Amino acid sequence: MTLLLFVLGLAGLIVGAELFLKAVDRFGLKWGVSPMVMGLTVVAFATGAPELAISLKAAMNDSADLVLGNIIGSNIANILLILGISGLITPLHIKQRIVRIDVPIVIAMSIGLYILALDGVLTPMDGGILLLGLLAYSIFTFLQVRKNKVDISELYEQEEEVQLASGAWFYAKNVGILLVGLALIVQGANWMVGSAVTIAHLLGMSELVVGLTIVSIGTSLPEVATSMSAARKGNADIAVANVLGSNIYNVLLTLSLTIVVAPGVLEVSRNALILDMPFMIAVAVGCVPIFLAGFDLNRKDAFLFLFYYAAYLIYLVLEATGSEYLGWIEKGFFFGVLPLTLYYMFSRLIREGLTGLRSAGRN
Repeated sequence: MTLLLFVLGLAGLIVGAELFLKAVDRFGLKWGVSPMVMGLTVVAFATGAPELAISLKAAMNDSADLVLGNIIGSNIANILLILGISGLITPLHIKQRIVRIDVPIVIAMSIGLYILALDGVLTPMDGGILLLGLLAYSIFTFLQVRKNKVDISELYEQEEEVQLASGAWFYAKNVGILLVGLALIVQGANWMVGSAVTIAHLLGMSELVVGLTIVSIGTSLPEVATSMSAARKGNADIAVANVLGSNIYNVLLTLSLTIVVAPGVLEVSRNALILDMPFMIAVAVGCVPIFLAGFDLNRKDAFLFLFYYAAYLIYLVLEATGSEYLGWIEKGFFFGVLPLTLYYMFSRLIREGLTGLRSAGRN
């Protein structure tokens, strides 16, 4: 019965997020907002709705580890899993705005969260600080929307349906779809959180590990679907911006609201401080040299992302089961995999930089 509720909860989250996404997508088209800003705002918010529902429910159930595991795990999965899959489908072109503005915001936000959590707890005051960050980001985004507003005919050129209803019917129809999607998300969250906690106890795994793996992957499926669809259509703006925007909202909106409404403070486990949060920061920082190298994410980069995500999940499982091979794996990573990764990233960055300089010289 527990497994059935988990599957039904996951299905409710996915279907609800799809309906929610469809509604906000139509609002974006109606209002005439560029695909880049759409991906960073309404699309990211819609696909991040499952994380919000899961975290709020888990906080009310006094499951702090599940809250943090869900947020941190989703942010890691968004970059390594979603961009990895999308990049394997087709190489993703990275716009300069993403490297100059959006990636630094994700890095700063991740570091800020880590600093707030260093004392071992996240208090309502910490939640208020994150909400102020959300306010600043929202004002900045609003100014960007006004600056980059374009004709509706230029939006989502690959979309088959661009004719939208007019007048009150448009708003009645899409608000209805949005509310149905939201209801499914809330109910799905109720079932999924309860069953996830039960599964954690049955398997002898901590709620943090379950949140970092099962729950975070499940709640990231809407982002997977959206980014894969965008990648197939050649719309890298949505694929990449959806991921970065979702990471921003996960921390500044989802986690901040969860901290504020939670009964008491959220305790931050030692494992989250010494492994999961630093890894989340490292993943965000690692995007800089990869994105700068030719301003694209090719299939080799995508494979590297997926390799690191698989390695991270394997490490979590081995750590949870107390494997005797953990020491060897850690040595192999720090003295083998990590140096090779750094060599690959910076050699490609230098190579692509020299190619760009030669091209500029010919012109």
